[in-house]
Amino acid sequence: MAEAAGIGLYGGCLLESSVGAAAHLHAFATLRDLAWGCEHFGPQILTGDLVTEPLAFHDFAVHLPEGPGLGVTLDPDKLRYYART
Repeated sequence: MAEAAGIGLYGGCLLESSVGAAAHLHAFATLRDLAWGCEHFGPQILTGDLVTEPLAFHDFAVHLPEGPGLGVTLDPDKLRYYART
């Protein structure tokens, strides 16, 4: 709706795991323009993650994961480790 109204957009996340960041990246990839840029540093500052393969960061860019769903695979051992009971 913002894009249709001519409102400049910014894409980013804070302390998201690769799962949340992948979801953001897929949503932002559908937009023609992110006038205010994009930041996705969350997975890089966490001490651990929930996926088998982390997101790919190269040359100051994060790459859109490919594959089914969000393009990331949950690691069941890590999911159990970080689960709150």
